[in-house]
Amino acid sequence: MCAAEKSYLRIGERNAPVRLLAFHHGGGSALSFLPLARGLPDVCETFVFELTGRAGDGGRAPAADYAEAFARFSVDATDVVDRPVVVIGHSLGALFAHNIASLLPGDQRELVHTVIVSASRSAVSTAATAPMPDRPFLARSRESLLADLHAFGGVQPEMLEDADFVDAAVTLMGHDLHLADTYTRPPSGPSPVPHQVWYGRQDATLPEEERMRWDESCLAPAVHRGFSGGHFYLYERSEPGAALGELVTAAAAAAAGSPTS
Repeated sequence: MCAAEKSYLRIGERNAPVRLLAFHHGGGSALSFLPLARGLPDVCETFVFELTGRAGDGGRAPAADYAEAFARFSVDATDVVDRPVVVIGHSLGALFAHNIASLLPGDQRELVHTVIVSASRSAVSTAATAPMPDRPFLARSRESLLADLHAFGGVQPEMLEDADFVDAAVTLMGHDLHLADTYTRPPSGPSPVPHQVWYGRQDATLPEEERMRWDESCLAPAVHRGFSGGHFYLYERSEPGAALGELVTAAAAAAAGSPTS
């Protein structure tokens, strides 16, 4: 694990030729990505970035808005992009993945092999509809956040019967989704970095037309890739992990100047 002041957990071989930068979903934590990270080939070292306000992070307050959270991630991401990287973000994390990769300095941006935006509304739509509230729980009520917990899934039904768990989960979700409600697109315009849009084919929270709008944020059309499952397919199925392993292997091969099989 990384030093406490860093915004990421570090997993894997320190001398690996490729790095994966991962950003978790709203209401989640870096722990969500641990099974995926541990299943990747040895050619990859993983940095899983974590928002403040999680249990066990020293009592740090949640970020005041998207800009504050992004600034913290950006400093640490810039420090670790010194070799080819793949960047992935799930749901809320996709917004961070997209902006981080798009706003890296030019020489580092060229090291980004692929950005994967997973199970997320497009950057264009999110920014266009962001209400920009001054604080959490203004644009979203606790009742609407509880409805989101039910709609998105990823929580065992019996956990939703525990009043203490529900209160903590709704509070965390409120702070995290406040970041989406204050999101702004990269000022640089459409990203030159190759993007893939991953989604669960049974995810009722992400309409096809909304998913396709990710292409508006990319200079070249994104590759759209569906997997079996709902909103949390990424953590619940083996196929996404295998696909991610293929991507980091391809990035390592490209860096070495050799073709993939």
